[in-house]
Amino acid sequence: MDRLDCNRSYDCFTGSGIAEEYVAGYILEQYDNKDLGDGNIKVAIISDRQVSGYYYNAFENQFVVRNVKTSLITIEEGEQNKNLSQVNNVIKELTDFGLNANDWIIALGGGAVHDIAAFAAAVYTGRSRYIAVPTTLSSMSETCCSDRAFLNSGSRKNTASAYVSQTAVFIDPKFLSTVPKKYIPNGYAQIIRYALLSDFGLLTELIGISDSTLSDIRVFLNRVYAARAAIDRKNPTLLTLGNELSEAIEGYFRFMNYSEGEALALSLFATVPDDARAALSALYIKLNLPTELKGVSFNAIMNSLKDSYLKGSSSDKPLVCYEKKDGKGSWAILNPSMEEALSILEERLKKITAKSAPIASND
Repeated sequence: MDRLDCNRSYDCFTGSGIAEEYVAGYILEQYDNKDLGDGNIKVAIISDRQVSGYYYNAFENQFVVRNVKTSLITIEEGEQNKNLSQVNNVIKELTDFGLNANDWIIALGGGAVHDIAAFAAAVYTGRSRYIAVPTTLSSMSETCCSDRAFLNSGSRKNTASAYVSQTAVFIDPKFLSTVPKKYIPNGYAQIIRYALLSDFGLLTELIGISDSTLSDIRVFLNRVYAARAAIDRKNPTLLTLGNELSEAIEGYFRFMNYSEGEALALSLFATVPDDARAALSALYIKLNLPTELKGVSFNAIMNSLKDSYLKGSSSDKPLVCYEKKDGKGSWAILNPSMEEALSILEERLKKITAKSAPIASND
C-alpha cells in the first residue's frame, strides 16, 4: 500500500486490493480501545447497483470479520440521478440505520456516487465521518482534489453544492477493469483539461491508460494531482475551462445522450486554438472520444446557452479563453458581457456542430 500526494490534509492510499483489505483496519485504528465495544461501530456504504453487484460482498467481508455493523445504501448512478431527491433518500436510510459521530459513511463508486454520498455526509446531523473509495478514473482523479460536492436540478448542472470533509481516500486500480465503456471517457476528459492547463505530458500518459500499458497508477495519479494543484495555485477558476458548453450539451439531453466526459471532451475540443485541434483530434480518436456533436442542432444548444445567461445562472461567471500576445499563447480568465460571452461560445460551438445537423430543434 502506497500513499499518494493529493495535496490535501487527509490520507490518500493506493494499491491493488487495498479497498477490500485495509479500509476496515484503517477505521479501527482511529479509535481508542474503549470505543471498540461489541457492535459499537457502524458503517454505511453508499454505492450504485452495478458497482455493489461486483464488489460489495468482498468489500463488506472485512467489516463482518471485525464485528463492525454495515448497511448498504444503493443509489442510481449517473448525472441524471445526482439530485436532492437521492440525497434525501440516503439521509433517511442513514437515520434509520442510526449513524452517529462514532460511525462512518463510505462512498464506493464513480463520481455521481461520491457527490451524493459526500453531500449527504455534509448535511447529515449525525456527523459521521466520511471515506471515499473511487472506482472510476474520473473519480480517482477528482475525488482526492475536490473540496465540494455538487448536485444537479432538472437539466441544470451543479445547482447546489456542499463542502466535502473526507477523512481518507482509498484508490484501488483493480476497479478500473469493470468501468462501463460509456463512463471511461469521463476520466480521460478531466485529465485532458489538466493537461491543457498545466502538464501536456499527461496526454501521453492517457494513451498508456487506454492501451493498458501504464505500469504504475501511483506515479500517474501523483502527476495528475500535481497538475491539479498547480492550477489551483495559479487560479482555481481555470478549472472551469470548457464548463459552459459541456453543461449546455449535458443539460439539453438531460444527462442521457452524452456522458459528462464526452460533453467535456467536445467542449475542450472546441475551445483549444485552431492550430492545436488536429493533434488533439488524433488523441481523441485513440481514446474513442467524440469530436463532433450529433443528434441536436446548432440553434438548440445556442438557445440553451442564451436561456442560461438570461436567467442569470451564467451571467456573472468568468470565461476561460486561450489568448495570444506577442506570439505567445496562454489561458486567460475573462469577464465578458453576456453578448461577448455568447459570441465566444457561438464560435466554439461551430467547431463541433455536425454539418448535417437539422435546423429544427425541440426547444
